[in-house]
Amino acid sequence: MKQLLVIFLTALILVSCQNKETAVNVEPGSSTLIIGKTDSLRSEILDETRNIWVYVPDEATGAIFGQTTYPVLYLLDGPSHFHAMTGMLKNLGDNNIVPRMVVVGIPNTDRTRDLTPTHVDVMFGDSAFVVTSGGGANFMDFVEKELIPYVESNYPVTGYRTFVGHSFGGLATVYSMLSRPHLFSNYVAIDPSLWWDDRLMVHWADSLFTDQNLKGKALYIGVANTMDEGMEIDRVLRDTARSSNHIRSILTFINHAETENNSELNIGWKYYSDDDHGSVPLITEYDALRFLFPWYRLRGLDEFFQEDTGKTVEELFFKLNNHYTIVSEHFGYQVLPPESNVNSLGYNFMTRNKSDMARAMFELNIKNYPGSANVYDSMGDYFLAQSDTLEAIDNFTKALELGDSPITREKLDQLVAGEG
Repeated sequence: MKQLLVIFLTALILVSCQNKETAVNVEPGSSTLIIGKTDSLRSEILDETRNIWVYVPDEATGAIFGQTTYPVLYLLDGPSHFHAMTGMLKNLGDNNIVPRMVVVGIPNTDRTRDLTPTHVDVMFGDSAFVVTSGGGANFMDFVEKELIPYVESNYPVTGYRTFVGHSFGGLATVYSMLSRPHLFSNYVAIDPSLWWDDRLMVHWADSLFTDQNLKGKALYIGVANTMDEGMEIDRVLRDTARSSNHIRSILTFINHAETENNSELNIGWKYYSDDDHGSVPLITEYDALRFLFPWYRLRGLDEFFQEDTGKTVEELFFKLNNHYTIVSEHFGYQVLPPESNVNSLGYNFMTRNKSDMARAMFELNIKNYPGSANVYDSMGDYFLAQSDTLEAIDNFTKALELGDSPITREKLDQLVAGEG
C-alpha cells in the first residue's frame, strides 16, 4: 500500500510540475483568449481623448513567476504592431531571454501631426498631407505629462521604459531621444523617416552625440532595403538621387552615431536586404529585443547539473546573486531571481539526485516569495521525494493556507490518509 501511495504521489508531482510551467490567459467562463485590453484617457494637452491598447503579462503567469510589476514598452502605431510585439515578448519572456513587459500601444488620431517634430509646407508636392505637421513636441508633452503618469498609476509597471516606432514613428522615437533623453531607457527606430525637414534629426544628432550623457541607454535601428534595383548599400551614401534619400538619411545618422558618439549611448543596427519598408518591422522588433537585453538571460548553469563536477551550493548561490545584481543595476531597482526559474532549477536538481541543491533552491524561493502558495507546494514535493512525510504535510498545509489548489489538496489528502 505504501509503495502504491508513493507511485501515485510521484505522478501527481509530475502533473503539478507541468501545471506550474503552463499559463494560458483564458477569459473565465469562455473560450476567448485575451491578448490585451483597450483603455482611454482624456488629454488636455492634445484636447482629445486618446485610446491605448494595453498588454499585461497574464495574472496566472505573473503569480507563478513571482512578479508584480514589469518594465513597460510604449509602441507607436499600436494597432499595426501590437500583436507581433506582444507575441514575441510572451515567447521570449516565458523563456527568460528578455524580461516580461507591459506593452502600451498608442493608436493614431492625426499621425503626421503627432509624429513629426517640425512643420513643413510641402512634401513630395503634396501640401495637403503635411498641413497639420509639426505637432511632435505637443505629442511628447502628452506622452511625458499625461500618458506615462496614467499608465504608472493604473498598471503594474516600473519606471524602466522602452520606446518603439516605425517610419514616422521611428522619427518620433529618435526625436524623443534627442529632446527628452530622460524619458526612456531604450529606443527602437524601425526604418525611421530621418529625411524629414532636410534631415533635421541627422544634423541635430551631432550635438547630442558630442554633448549629451546617455550612459546606460540603448538605441537599435532597423534599416530596410528601399534602394532602387541595382544600387548597393556600400554605394548609396555617395548617391544623390531623391529615391535613395530615405536610406541615405538613416545611414548618415548611423555613421555619425558610430564615429562621433561621446555620449556612451549603446548603438546597434542592422540592414535587412530582403525586407522593404513595410515588412521590416517584425524582424527588427525581434532583433531589437535581443540587442537591448543581452544581460538579462542567465547562462552557465549546465555545469551544476553534471555528475561529479564538485560544484557546491555556495557556488550556485554566487552565480545567481551575481547575475541578478547585474540585472538590478541595469533596471535601476532590485530584481530577485524569478520564482519560476528557481522552481525549475529545484525540480531539475531533484531529478538528478542533487538533493542539497534542490532544497537550497526551494528554500531560496520561500525566502524571496513567502506569500506564494507555489513555493510551499514545491517544498512539499521535495520532502515527499525524500520520504519525509511529516515535513511534506506541513508544507502542503502552508501552501493551502495561502491559496487553494486541487493538486496540492489531493497530495495532502493522500498523505494524511496514508499516515492514518
